[in-house]
Amino acid sequence: MKNVLFLSSWYPSRVHTTLGNFVRYHALAASKYNTINVLYIVPDDKVKDYEINYFQDEELKTTIVYFKRGFFKYLNYFIAFNKGFQFLKKKNKLKFDIVHMNIMHPGIWQALYLKWRYKIPYIVSENWHGFQDLANYNLSFLEMKLINLGFRFSSVISPVSQQLKNCMINANYKAKYKIIPNVVDTEKFHLGEKDAENKNFTFLHVSTLDDSIKNVSGIIDAFEKIKHQNIELKIVGDGPTDWIVKKISILKTKNIISVESEKTHVQIAKEMQKANVFVLFSNIENLPLVLIESISSGTPFIATKVGGIPELFNNEIGRLVDAGSIDQLLNEMNFMIENPNFFNSSSIRSYAIKNYSNEEVGKKFNDLYIEYTI
Repeated sequence: MKNVLFLSSWYPSRVHTTLGNFVRYHALAASKYNTINVLYIVPDDKVKDYEINYFQDEELKTTIVYFKRGFFKYLNYFIAFNKGFQFLKKKNKLKFDIVHMNIMHPGIWQALYLKWRYKIPYIVSENWHGFQDLANYNLSFLEMKLINLGFRFSSVISPVSQQLKNCMINANYKAKYKIIPNVVDTEKFHLGEKDAENKNFTFLHVSTLDDSIKNVSGIIDAFEKIKHQNIELKIVGDGPTDWIVKKISILKTKNIISVESEKTHVQIAKEMQKANVFVLFSNIENLPLVLIESISSGTPFIATKVGGIPELFNNEIGRLVDAGSIDQLLNEMNFMIENPNFFNSSSIRSYAIKNYSNEEVGKKFNDLYIEYTI
């Protein structure tokens, strides 16, 4: 069993409770076989200086350092990180065998610092769709330099999909690669009873509600064209909902569209269980956690052929459409309504357990820890 320091550019905190939640799920999977300490630093201008918050989160020993950004904000980041690292060393009186960095930009400097200062090797799990085309993000010279160094000094890079790995290779990032997908809590996301009181056929969408990425408006436009009755579209997200409420207020549909703000993980699991179909009409993705959660709940999906989605797809778990094609989405939504028994919930869930469970993904991380520690 290794002592692993989990670092991340994104992680849930009181500043943003859902940011990087998939990183936490990776940490929980890894904790099946190893001791995991999470260290995350996050600006919080409500604090006066630096505040260290240490707590036990299931099997995770978690340290979050909140800090106020001053005039020299980059120095504040480093001081916050060093305070957190020194606190962990003193608190737990242990030597870390390996660093597990998550989301290279912008936090890779943390792993590089520990590699150079303390000779601790690091691996990187990567989920950011930005690597599909970094040119779109206008990163500075320093940011690009850190990313290049991150690849160069890593023991291994673990993108969540083959498509993301290909993008990195095509961008000429040289490294050892090992694909390890996102993970789902199959005990929380499980088969459930449909809502007996709800007679409607329910489509569900859960996301950050960023329309430029998730194309929520496209889902609404397709739903508006459905001629079947007794159907509903439920939209749930942790992003702004005002624009969605305004959009649907002028629709003429006889069917129901509801919008709900951020829900807990347990609440989302229940929504997945109750829905007939999960819909993800994204313009860009990697390996979306929500699709894995959907199939772990036995709920079929309609999704776009982008990022790593085609890699998790087979004909027994859902349907695929081209990004931006309202007509294709409409056709598949109609197909789902007209063929409610086409998919087998138990078979869908079995696929998730086989490929994305805590045990399966945790074992893959454990293999890397063993291989890349001295």
